[in-house]
Amino acid sequence: MSNFLVIFLCLAFGYIFRYFKIIKKGGHLAINTWIIYVGLPSIALKFIPQIDWTFEYIYTAILPFVCFGTSYLFFQLLNRWMHFSKRTLYTLIIVSGLSNTSFIGFPLVSTYYGEEYLKVAIVSDQVTFFTLSLFGVLLATSSRNIFANTKEKSLYIFRRIFTFPPFIACILALLLGKYLVHEEWNTLFSSFAATVSPMALFSIGIQLDFKRITHELNALYAGLIVKLLIIPLVAIGLYYFLNLSGNFFRVSVFEMTMPCLVASSIVIEKFSLNVKFANTLIGISIVVGLVLSFVWYSVINTLL
Repeated sequence: MSNFLVIFLCLAFGYIFRYFKIIKKGGHLAINTWIIYVGLPSIALKFIPQIDWTFEYIYTAILPFVCFGTSYLFFQLLNRWMHFSKRTLYTLIIVSGLSNTSFIGFPLVSTYYGEEYLKVAIVSDQVTFFTLSLFGVLLATSSRNIFANTKEKSLYIFRRIFTFPPFIACILALLLGKYLVHEEWNTLFSSFAATVSPMALFSIGIQLDFKRITHELNALYAGLIVKLLIIPLVAIGLYYFLNLSGNFFRVSVFEMTMPCLVASSIVIEKFSLNVKFANTLIGISIVVGLVLSFVWYSVINTLL
């Protein structure tokens, strides 16, 4: 109960601070910098050395690709009737197809399943970011090509993946894992990792904006239904069909029930897609997704 109180209070404080202008416009950027450059790498450096790598992680890694593909196919079919603009269509596919596996996922995994299962969430998060950086960018460039040539596009994708601090931390954790399991390092990384959940939720609270909730309602409903209903059902159905059960697989699926990925808005803005709509969809999905998290937790634990 206390964990849920922390989640909602952090979101509420962020929203209140922005509403009363206690934090200036863009103030969340400094918080996000800490999370991306210190908090998330510390989680990777703490938990990855503890991972006993097994074939089961393949199933975890597959899900983000499956979910993004589901979003792509669904909206391409729906667009035959809805006739979204190209900018809105690609925004829907990218934003609805990727889950908030770290900023929201990590706190909720810790709450529902325990901190020891963050090692599964980390793998899910890294594959999700890879999906955004590769397939999300490729899709966005097909809407508006800002690159001079294919080489420039490839370099941009390469830089996004290999200069992402949590990814670098994952590589270091894999290479230097045996040196990072000592108690001194574990205590240090634990201290930094503990800042991620409250600061990430506070940052999201600052960014919540419901002013455009009445704009593009059909697209908004479609995005929420795909992200918070269809994609979770696809993920659960796949694991149920494969007869995969237990907390390891439950966490993998639970990560796919998370709200829209906040970082997807960076790609949306970079390629001049429907930015305001994307931010509205992300904000509302976070609020609704938090409420639905217990429902999906119960369904997943019943079926898997």
